Amino acid sequence: MGAMRVHHLNCGTMHPASQRLINGTGGLFAAATLVCHCLLVETEQSLILIDTGFGTRDAEEPVGLLGEKFLRLIRPVLDPRESALRQVIRLGYQPADVRHIVLTHLDPDHTGGISDFPWATVHLHAREHEAGMLRPTRGERCRYQPNQWAHGPVWSTYDETTVTTGSALRRYTSSLVCLRRSC
Repeated sequence: MGAMRVHHLNCGTMHPASQRLINGTGGLFAAATLVCHCLLVETEQSLILIDTGFGTRDAEEPVGLLGEKFLRLIRPVLDPRESALRQVIRLGYQPADVRHIVLTHLDPDHTGGISDFPWATVHLHAREHEAGMLRPTRGERCRYQPNQWAHGPVWSTYDETTVTTGSALRRYTSSLVCLRRSC
């Protein structure tokens, strides 16, 4: 296995209320600080993004993509310089080098940047994909922002069976598991 590098990226700063509950100190109604922690993994074949944070379109069209309620509650900074796209470029890569995106879930602070990489295959657990696409409950209709993926990404979904029996996702995530084992 060749050399691999992992870059830790802040792809979106947020300031929701209740610093004491979220950050563990400060005032109950003071603004907390959270970041969208994403990973950029360099492999021999391509770059892989694990989550995307907020994207450049979120900064351009915040109400249309994220909704007023989300903006009011989470108070994201939405600085385009924090987008994964801009950080990939600052690291000296071309955006097209990102060919795979692995999403942990479809919350807006994890998916906003997928439209910045429309050619990338987006890997996601099948149940999360179904919940995000169908949005059958009121909570899911509030939680998921389908405008963030209205560009029609190429989805590749997995369940417990396909991941453990050797799916395409396994090729791209096995190297990440290797990091923990110090391969």
